[in-house]
Amino acid sequence: MTVDSVDLVWYCIKTRTRQEVTAKRRLQSELGIEVFCPLLKFDRARSSGRVRVTEAMFPGYIFAKFRYAELHRQVAASNGVSSVVKFGDIPAIVDETIIRELQSIIGAGEFVEIPSTVKVGEEVQVVEGPFKGIRAVVTQVMPARARVTVLLELLGMEREVEVNEQAVMHDLSHPLAAE
Repeated sequence: MTVDSVDLVWYCIKTRTRQEVTAKRRLQSELGIEVFCPLLKFDRARSSGRVRVTEAMFPGYIFAKFRYAELHRQVAASNGVSSVVKFGDIPAIVDETIIRELQSIIGAGEFVEIPSTVKVGEEVQVVEGPFKGIRAVVTQVMPARARVTVLLELLGMEREVEVNEQAVMHDLSHPLAAE
């Protein structure tokens, strides 16, 4: 398929930093084009404790379906958009089957909920309570009581301490980041 095609084609769009949702809304409302912006919802440790956040599954990128010859300038100039991704002078076309498969996996809400459960043997950070900020290893999970036992190193000695499951979490910046 060529860029001069009159067919609607999916393109990869580079957005400004953390502007994926803004770009999506603008492209939909101002240009009336179909946009796909899958999101992740997960817990993140903050200085104030555990916080639920929503981030783009593909940070800095969204997908838009439009006729390139007619709308590429308006798309590139839209609020929140940095550019249409290109390889040299050729815009990056994304196969329809890839988008449809992602949409079928993610669902109509365009977000994936990442569970915040911890497992025995995982390293976590305590984000609430008197041990806040300390890294520990989970030694026992008690789902019925919503508690976990963690192994802490305090004053040069290892101690097992039982805490609320919500008081510990993985310390990842993005849930799909490599470990």
